[in-house]
Amino acid sequence: MKKLTLLLSVLLLGSTSLFAQRAHRVLGWKISRDIPVNEIKLNLPMTIFGSSPEISYERILNTDISIGASVLASLDTDINPYQIMFTPYFRWFFGGNNKSMDKSGAGFFIEANSAVYSRVMETYSHPGGNEYDNKKSITGAGFGFALGWKYLSKNNWIGEIYGGAGRNFINNDYADAEAYPRVGISIGKRF
Repeated sequence: MKKLTLLLSVLLLGSTSLFAQRAHRVLGWKISRDIPVNEIKLNLPMTIFGSSPEISYERILNTDISIGASVLASLDTDINPYQIMFTPYFRWFFGGNNKSMDKSGAGFFIEANSAVYSRVMETYSHPGGNEYDNKKSITGAGFGFALGWKYLSKNNWIGEIYGGAGRNFINNDYADAEAYPRVGISIGKRF
């Protein structure tokens, strides 16, 4: 009877460890590794061609939901008029049958974003003039949407492409300042 009770106890304890979610510890030792949920990325076209490095951080909250933020700083306002831009975003991923879409936080996504930015605007010094005389820095903030695709490799390297725009809700004195772009081709690493 003692042997049967001991055997059932061992089987019961063994079966509870088989159904652990992500990681469990036995005597302080981690048995399985955690699933990485943090990402850091660099927007290549803005960095190389736009003289404006854009770095993003994203956190995977669920298999199909993530939040993140991007920071862009322009090194040359003649190429990219946005001096600095902070863009928090929310992404919703859609699954499918493709291999890359079986992973959490990967595949086709819809993004809702907001932005706070400082932009250089060229103004005329007098009405009817045909040359820009002054440069003025304006601040804008707004909301927007983007669509994109994220690929995640087996080694947790990321490649993504996205495009969209947002609407400025403050300081609409200039026609050029009514919208902001949200485009990029980014590479990064999930950790």
